[in-house]
Parts: sequence; C-alpha cells; structure tokens
Amino acid sequence: MALSVDLTHRRDEPEWLDRTDIDPKELESVLRDLARFNQAFLGHYPLLRWLGKAIRAAPKEAPLTIVDVGCGYGDLLRAIRRWSSQNGFDFNLVGIDLNPVTIRIARAATSAGDRIDFRAMDIFELNPTIQADFIVSSLLTHHLSDDEISEFLRLMEQVARQGWAVCDLQRSRLLYHFIGLSSRAARLHPMITHDGQISVARSLRRAEWTQRIAEAGLSSKDVEIRWFLFRFLIGRLRHAEQTPQIKQ
Repeated sequence: MALSVDLTHRRDEPEWLDRTDIDPKELESVLRDLARFNQAFLGHYPLLRWLGKAIRAAPKEAPLTIVDVGCGYGDLLRAIRRWSSQNGFDFNLVGIDLNPVTIRIARAATSAGDRIDFRAMDIFELNPTIQADFIVSSLLTHHLSDDEISEFLRLMEQVARQGWAVCDLQRSRLLYHFIGLSSRAARLHPMITHDGQISVARSLRRAEWTQRIAEAGLSSKDVEIRWFLFRFLIGRLRHAEQTPQIKQ
C-alpha cells in the first residue's frame, strides 16, 4: 500500500478473513496469530477495565452473564475468565460468532475449566430472550457497514440488561503503517498484515462513532467514548432504575 493511502473516509474493501472458503487449519493459524498480536498491544485492556467498573456497580444476587459478540478465537473471553478468577467473580460467559468453523476452533482452544459457552450465530439474531447482563465486542464493528453498526448498537441496547461496550480500532494513517511494519517484523501470517491494514481503513473516527450513536437513537449523555492506543471504547452503563429501551 502507498504511503499516501487515503483514509479520509471509511473503505469497504473486504478482508481475506471474511471469506468462507479458508482452510480450517489456516484459519486456526490466523486466529492464533491475531490473538497474539492483539495481546501484545494490550487489545483486551480497555474492555477489561470497563468491565471492572461495570461489574462493581452491578447487583450481586446471582452470577452475571457476559456475551462476547464476534468472539473469534475466544481469547477475550478467556482473558475475562482469568480476570474474574483473580478478582473473585463468577460469570456465565457466552461467545457468539457467525462462522461455525471459528466456533469449533475457539472451543478447541478453550479448556473445559473455563466454562465458556460458544455458539455459532448471526449477531443480528440477538433478541431480548437471550439472557445477557453485559454484551462486549472487540474488533467486530469495522466489519460492518454504517447502518449495520447503528443497528448493532440498537440491538445491544435492547438485549443487555446492565450495559454494553465495543472496542475497535481508530482509523489513522500512523496505525495503518504501524500494523503493516510490526506484523511483518513479527513474522505473523500474511493475512494479519493484509487484513490488519484493511481493518484500520474500515474503522471509525470519533465523530463517526458519535453519528452512529445518534442514529441508533441513543443519547450522547448515556454513551461514553474513550480512546486508548489508537482504539476507541464505546460503552454504555445502565443505571439501576433504567430498563432496556431506545428512542423511537
């Protein structure tokens, strides 16, 4: 890619990882490398920090259910389980991903002791019958169109009883080139380099997140946008007196 790459607007170039014909062994290698790369650059930190705040403010009558939408390799859920064990919490953890092959890979990478329920499911099949106290999502929204992101925010607002948070990349020329250089230097799978840069080009900037939040019918007063190392954490914590609803 040229150094003068135009990132003024979101791009819609597909990622290789979105293909449905990837060999399962290659897919497993890519997902494992992607998890390593994300861990090395503290990719789970914003969501774990948000969850720490959210959970301490939540009622303690029963174990909370946390649903990870677009769970991929399951590494975020495993990180949540480690964090919960270290801090004396017990959660019901559910991972949802569209690709059933990805779900099989996530299950194989997860020990039975982690007690994570993985399900192959379209995110837009989320509905209020799913028991979720919190919904989280990492590196998913850049795969969606603007309209789909707004719909996803509406769905989470309807389903998550106590709150939701998404974390994704910031569209930035610096991050775009950093991912290219660092993934090559680390000798990661070539798909990580290609898709990593496409992911940045497809990601949102703060003003675009503000617009998606408004289009979802949510008040900017109720949704926080935090920045951390070229990522945005978009989070919503529901107050105890509030019920799941959105503006019409």
